[in-house]
Amino acid sequence: MKLILPDTISNFISHAPLQADDIGESPCAVYAFTRGNDRFFLKISPAAFAPTTYSVSREAAVLRWLAGRLSVPEVVATAETDHGAFMITRALPGDPLFTRIDAGKPVEGLFLEALRLVQAVPVAECPFDAGVFPRLTELDYLLAQGLAAEDIDLSPWPGLTGPEDLRAHLHATRPAEDSGEDPVFSHGDLGDSNILIDSRETLHFIDLGRGGRADRWLDIAFLCRNLREEVSAEAEQAFLRQLGRPDAPDRRRFFEQLDELF
Repeated sequence: MKLILPDTISNFISHAPLQADDIGESPCAVYAFTRGNDRFFLKISPAAFAPTTYSVSREAAVLRWLAGRLSVPEVVATAETDHGAFMITRALPGDPLFTRIDAGKPVEGLFLEALRLVQAVPVAECPFDAGVFPRLTELDYLLAQGLAAEDIDLSPWPGLTGPEDLRAHLHATRPAEDSGEDPVFSHGDLGDSNILIDSRETLHFIDLGRGGRADRWLDIAFLCRNLREEVSAEAEQAFLRQLGRPDAPDRRRFFEQLDELF
């Protein structure tokens, strides 16, 4: 199917061929292309997702705010039409951390460094709220519009019977946001696909549509799940021991459950 692109976007791409990028589970379409010696990505979010963290307009705003604060893609063009939002970013160097996992190399230290870098972003003036309340509001919208993830696995939490039951459970078990944890900057989907490592062992970050002020345990929960599922339970426990703070398993469980419908 032929893509209908706004002039700002099509003029930048010119005659460069677009190559579909199927990595990830987002409803956004992603294409890679090359101009001269530079590689770029075109990301498109459908109009139905405009009020959500899937919106590439939101992601572009987050990336622009993070410029100079964290190594993230440069936004080179954006546009919006009745069909959706469009963003072109310049590719970052490096390979996803899952290549290290696939090669059998240890990654706990790299996960810890990624978490440190993200949470070191000063959050006092961050204009993006990625806390529990807006995420639950977003979930309500996605379920009402039939846009929530359908392929869900509730087996880790016996007793939950389906999406509506999970939503009610999440609202009932929402962690208090004033319970002593200062908010930090959160990537929102921190894991081995969204962390890149280059030849100098420098880390870079992509897919920051959910970025913003949030509970520090959100990113920790995602990294723990990543290690548990892709490496081992022992790697997860080793990571937790090196955090330098007492574990908060209830918070980690909440954020894992919340992510199941996204």
